Amino acid sequence: MQINLRFYLCGFLIITFIFGSYMSGFCEENERITAEVDGRPKKYDVIETKRYEIVEVEDSPITPAALKSIAEQAVADAEKDAAAHLNKTLWFSTGCFFPLVGPIFSQRYQPFMPTARVLGKSPQYIAFYYDAYKVKTKKLQFNWALVGCLIGAPIEAYLITFLYKATRD
Repeated sequence: MQINLRFYLCGFLIITFIFGSYMSGFCEENERITAEVDGRPKKYDVIETKRYEIVEVEDSPITPAALKSIAEQAVADAEKDAAAHLNKTLWFSTGCFFPLVGPIFSQRYQPFMPTARVLGKSPQYIAFYYDAYKVKTKKLQFNWALVGCLIGAPIEAYLITFLYKATRD
């Protein structure tokens, strides 16, 4: 009876860990808020992170060429930071020890965004940076969890078979 309770508790914790990051309190995309400050309307963006952050928006016309260069720079910075900040050992071992759950969890997990990296940047840069960072981090997490799964699953299958045969004899 105690073993069954452990399995149920472990299963509950794994499912909570996988699906717990998708709560309804977090925004899916940037929202624009207008509030009056000193009698003048000001615009604010709500940036998606693990919590809400409000960033003041300046109304300035940006040319498409400037927006393209901002996007290219933000994406390049985000991909470089995602590769540098990823904990490869964590995702590899997650795939090894939980072969079926590891790659799925790596896609469901929301990475923390490095807010210090975007301080003082334009709202367009921040939006491109966060989107590219999230996509690149999830891709790298999945790749490392999948490598761990491909290595860990045959080893675990062999150990289970070996233990099963040892107990049957």
